[in-house]
Amino acid sequence: MKTVRAVFKNGVFVPLEPCSPPEGCEAVVVFVEGVKEELPAWWSSLSVKEEKKRALKEFVEGIKRRLSPIDVKAVLSDEGLEVFVITDDSSRDLKAVMEEALKVYERSSVYLPVQVISSTRLERWREQGSPVYEQISQGVSLL
Repeated sequence: MKTVRAVFKNGVFVPLEPCSPPEGCEAVVVFVEGVKEELPAWWSSLSVKEEKKRALKEFVEGIKRRLSPIDVKAVLSDEGLEVFVITDDSSRDLKAVMEEALKVYERSSVYLPVQVISSTRLERWREQGSPVYEQISQGVSLL
């Protein structure tokens, strides 16, 4: 017997973690009442839909399991939300970050536009007075 956390959404139980039960298998559902999900400190700082916040939360949790990012910033602009993962080595971490973004999309159908940048590049943008640096520095930290 395996325990899998899920949420009831639009009439269907949606797993909150990866699982691959065989087609047609039976499950027992236990409702947990009164348990409130702990929301991250940044939750109320972002003006995006709840499903996008949940996708961001799942993405950041996955990233932290696989990497030690310097920061993960959410930047809102006229074009929408963009996520910047700042690491010591963007080449090394790119694959893991994109895999996590894909997992989130496959589970939630929420697309997260993600960029992986090195701390060196971010510093170079700061020195050059780049508006991209300003946008990122003013973004909401998701860590």
